[in-house]
Amino acid sequence: MRWNKALNFLLIIFICLNIALAWINYDRFNGSYKVSEERIQTIKSLLADRNIQVKADLPTLFIPRSSIWIEPIEISASLRDAIVNRLFGKERADVTITNEVSGDYGKNALIYSKGEARLEFYKDHIGYRNEAAKSKETAVSIKQASKFAKDFIRQLDLADHLKEVKIDYRSESYGIAVTYYEVYRGLPIFDSYVKMKISPNGVFEAEVRCLEVTDKVSLTKPLYPIDQVLFALQKPRVENETYVIESVELGYRLDHSEGMHILSEEAVPVYKITIEGLSDPIFVNAYTNTYEEILFISQV
Repeated sequence: MRWNKALNFLLIIFICLNIALAWINYDRFNGSYKVSEERIQTIKSLLADRNIQVKADLPTLFIPRSSIWIEPIEISASLRDAIVNRLFGKERADVTITNEVSGDYGKNALIYSKGEARLEFYKDHIGYRNEAAKSKETAVSIKQASKFAKDFIRQLDLADHLKEVKIDYRSESYGIAVTYYEVYRGLPIFDSYVKMKISPNGVFEAEVRCLEVTDKVSLTKPLYPIDQVLFALQKPRVENETYVIESVELGYRLDHSEGMHILSEEAVPVYKITIEGLSDPIFVNAYTNTYEEILFISQV
């Protein structure tokens, strides 16, 4: 009888321990994590010693997230004709159509030209160039650039594919770069966008790439906090040159750099780090804390 009671008691302890361990694991992988202000200041100090200044507002709260599955929106003949009509007009007398062939996958383009403007239709994106809109003047305000960008988006008629967006503005030598990113669950999708180069005369170059999120759902995983992500930045090779981190943003991006194919593909949470003087941002996989291969960055 006593042995039975002891066995039951041990069984209860075993079950309680398992419940406690399960809760710890659940909290670890599903609970949020907050980086203290002290740790933020510590990483800024360490980076300053490596000639890297942080002017960006760094995220401090990290909630586990799932990856998403995205696929390119088909650029059908009807969609293509509608865009050409809106940008070049329905009269096609002055419009020429050519094919541009490339050996790279997905790079073959159907090109519509009118005067100094051209529209390039690829399998998964659209390109636009207008030499007439270029300008020797570079002074364009955010308000002007915003109006030019909105007018261009309205002409493309992509409201159904860009229902919720995040808009980025960046000063460049030619004027201002404006990018519309599609937003999903509060985070931008860095592969679904309208990128525009704007001068005082308007949009002179643009790239359109619209994707849609499928119904596939992946498991939720914890994210690396920002202090560990920034700690991997290497000391620059040029000792007397200072690098400035302008912004750090969490979003989704394809888990490879080859571009979209036809089927849906996985996009994972990534940090987009914009550094003053670098033409392209640095992307960091938030699950693994691995950087894309750039000389400035170490692979962790």
